Amino acid sequence: MLTARNRELEKPMTSTLSFMQEDFQSTLFPLKTNLIMAEYHEDELSNYIYQKVLRSDHLGDSFLPQQTVYATKPKGHLRRTVKLDPVAEYFIYDLIFRNKTIFRPQVSDTRRSFGYRLTNGSRVPVHVAYSEYKEHLNECSKLYQHSIQFDIASYFNSIYHHDLSYWFVGKNISEVDSIAAGQYFREINSGRSIDFLPQGIYPCKMIGNEFLKYIDLSGSIKSAQIVRFMDDFILFDNDPNVLRQDFIRIQQLLGKYALNINPSKTYYDNKVGDIQETLSDIRQSLREIVTDIEEIHTASGVDVIEIEHIKESNLSNEQVDGLMALLKDDAIEESDADLILSFLRLHSDNLLELMPVLLTRFPNLIKHIHSVCAGIRDKEGLTKVIFDYLNAESDFLEYQLFWLGAILEDYLEGEKLYGECLIKIYELSVDFKISKAKILEIPELGFGLKEIRDEFLKTGQSDWLSWSSAIGSRLLPTGERNYSLNYFSKCSPMNLLVSSCVQKI
Repeated sequence: MLTARNRELEKPMTSTLSFMQEDFQSTLFPLKTNLIMAEYHEDELSNYIYQKVLRSDHLGDSFLPQQTVYATKPKGHLRRTVKLDPVAEYFIYDLIFRNKTIFRPQVSDTRRSFGYRLTNGSRVPVHVAYSEYKEHLNECSKLYQHSIQFDIASYFNSIYHHDLSYWFVGKNISEVDSIAAGQYFREINSGRSIDFLPQGIYPCKMIGNEFLKYIDLSGSIKSAQIVRFMDDFILFDNDPNVLRQDFIRIQQLLGKYALNINPSKTYYDNKVGDIQETLSDIRQSLREIVTDIEEIHTASGVDVIEIEHIKESNLSNEQVDGLMALLKDDAIEESDADLILSFLRLHSDNLLELMPVLLTRFPNLIKHIHSVCAGIRDKEGLTKVIFDYLNAESDFLEYQLFWLGAILEDYLEGEKLYGECLIKIYELSVDFKISKAKILEIPELGFGLKEIRDEFLKTGQSDWLSWSSAIGSRLLPTGERNYSLNYFSKCSPMNLLVSSCVQKI
């Protein structure tokens, strides 16, 4: 039976804007500035890109270098990427949406790749693709005696700009679009040839997935089954020698583009989908509480399951108490806590007492915590927890501060200590432009935020701090708002775009 969320995802996308809207909450740093610009100012954004940025006779207009950000990964690792500005973000969604036919389905029944394409006018939801991927892996593990799992080390950060630009040239798209793609990849990274492809947004995931199709199409690979989810590969065959030979061939094919296999995440004959003897005691306990858990052990452990899509389970009070007890266990790991939160999302009120522990011990789960906070009814209590956490700690990551700001904006507006929390996040973000921008774009007029925005609008700067300040001023009285935006709008083409958008609201 389809949930309301699944029905929503099945609605065909009819435009670039609908593509952005559908993907917005799934991105790593969903700043509403970009979404507001697309919703209120789409024609002007498009005209600026295609009539100025991409024209050789407008040398003063180009894609801007993008702001580097770091999202969290398990065990203290960071995912380096960029937060795209309104022009750059709109362009990549538009380019991919208009050329969606170049993103093909799987090569064949024996060369399977899952996810990250548009089907029947809508994106394939990650949770749907991942479920199909798991099901196929389980089928293959029953049919074949041997397998090998591996992934590409730092895949998105390792792709070479010219390789991807030439890849676009070879696709069935217009010359204008292929040239534009090359310009875009070059300019958003200040000309650096690697580490340029943005992560965490669906159109770039589509690019990353399709780019590797040349492996699926290679006639030199002899394994009975090749199964791939983005850069996670699993090969199946009854002959281990065939697998070893293919593993060598694939490394050579990847080497053509200077891509390398991650040695620490390569496994032979891992029992895909089965319970492993090395499961932690906590995971064993979790299986005793919730007996219908489905697990998959991919080579990269890529975090593809989004909280809003996890199957809703009707847990008894005893099961809820058991899961809460596991969350309190000092030995719990992030992956276990993440899975438990997935099951407890319908029992969010129970999580309030554990929120201090979750915030302190599991920074990688902050986006997941944002989702479960929607169900906590004691809003004042939650605000107090966040306030205490912000004042007790000093070593924050930008990703944490960003999503704490999102929790406040989305669920806690008007609560006691709300304003104090906003200001504290702003103060803690001294080195983090994007978490500062998150606070500045919230249209709160009190707590000194109006005055802080005014300072950025008066300096003449053109960056995330001034753009988000302009968007954050959208609820000011019209005359006062337009006066503040007047000087700001004259300082750059981007400032003018943002200013003219705000004045429409």
